[in-house]
Amino acid sequence: MDQASLPNRRLRLQRRLRGWSQDDVATGLCRVASGHGEPDLGVDATTISRWERGMRHPRPRYVRLLCQLFDLPAEQLGLVRDPELALAPPLAADRVEVDEDERADFLRELADLLGVSPLPPYLRPAPAGAEPVRRDSWERLEHALSRRGQVDPETIDHLERVTVALESLEPTAISSRALLGPATGHLEAVSALLQATAAPAVRRRLCSIAGEAAGLVGWLRWNLDDADGAVACFRAGVRAAHEADDRALGAYLAGAIACRLPEQQDPAASLRMLTGRTMGFVQADASPATRVWLAAKEADAWARLGREADCLRALERAADVVERMDHHDPVGRPRATVVDRTWLAGERGASLAKLGQIDAAEAVLRPVLAAMGPTSERDRLWLLAALAGAYADLEEPDEACRLARTALTGAARMHLAPVVHLVRRLRAGLERHSRHHAVQELDEQLRGVAGGGQPALAT
Repeated sequence: MDQASLPNRRLRLQRRLRGWSQDDVATGLCRVASGHGEPDLGVDATTISRWERGMRHPRPRYVRLLCQLFDLPAEQLGLVRDPELALAPPLAADRVEVDEDERADFLRELADLLGVSPLPPYLRPAPAGAEPVRRDSWERLEHALSRRGQVDPETIDHLERVTVALESLEPTAISSRALLGPATGHLEAVSALLQATAAPAVRRRLCSIAGEAAGLVGWLRWNLDDADGAVACFRAGVRAAHEADDRALGAYLAGAIACRLPEQQDPAASLRMLTGRTMGFVQADASPATRVWLAAKEADAWARLGREADCLRALERAADVVERMDHHDPVGRPRATVVDRTWLAGERGASLAKLGQIDAAEAVLRPVLAAMGPTSERDRLWLLAALAGAYADLEEPDEACRLARTALTGAARMHLAPVVHLVRRLRAGLERHSRHHAVQELDEQLRGVAGGGQPALAT
């Protein structure tokens, strides 16, 4: 089949993840072209539909503009005329959310495409009249790791690219609920391939990808207020890291287990896990970027305990690693996480806010918030909530509520439940100001958010 007649699932999915209609894409392309002083494009929703359905392939000019509009390379938009790339599993399926039958169909197609062994019983369609067997994604990974079902290195390369592409979306303004479907489908596909026959080196790479994908699904579940599901994913990922002998990945996932939703956090328990041996891994096993992240989480725990000197020591240790990272390639999992001076400055500001040093925290956080771009939207909301909490502790309701409302708007859009919890907590600290106009406005906005931290707004 000619590649031009294949549906462009990647382009369609990237549009849907952003909540854009085909008209929106056409309008956006015309806006980008106009910004470059180019003539009218003559594209409309019908043109976009033809590209997505594979009836037409966009000419080079449109490829360039599409890449600018989506801020993604042509490969991630399915715009490269390369038969090998056409065989890469896109992002689980061409829909953001799929039911069990659709997932099974996708996995069967992937198995046929790659020539792997038949799917295990729990991924096959249930017999007529029988109740289908349902497993969560981490259970499927655990099951696959305990069994053996030919996967070649080229397939692994494709899967790694998909994993990194999915990870790169998690810190952006894309809703965690929208991203969970593609990420879970990808994890299920990798888990199915683990039952195929593969050379030991290939299997180790596949286990690393599975662990990394499990970590992403875990964070998305954490964002959606599912702490138990998140920890189950992290633990399954740790097992995969052990089999892969990927100690950098294992150290990262073990550190993730130490994280809890804001209303569940026990700083002392987190410190024991962050500074000790967790599930066979220690900080020394981690990549440089992960060591910075772990030290920042340690500083956060010390700040919650009011231990300023210990907090600042952990932050200085992280800063030393960041400085050395300037001269070394920070290889390791997760590969799409950005940990740099700006990120660490934000962590420092958040810790200072928890220590009650509002002037110092604001001096650090204001320029960091101004410097953050669209690929750091999740971190921006966390920092806004931290700064708002500091103003609430100082009983300055106007600024606390202004910042909290901004954070809450973004958290509802992104389905970022932990930030919603932080806003609820700071609101509880403003009870004596409940008649204040700013607090009442925040109360009204909080009533638009569903109970338990789940945002009520649609993706």
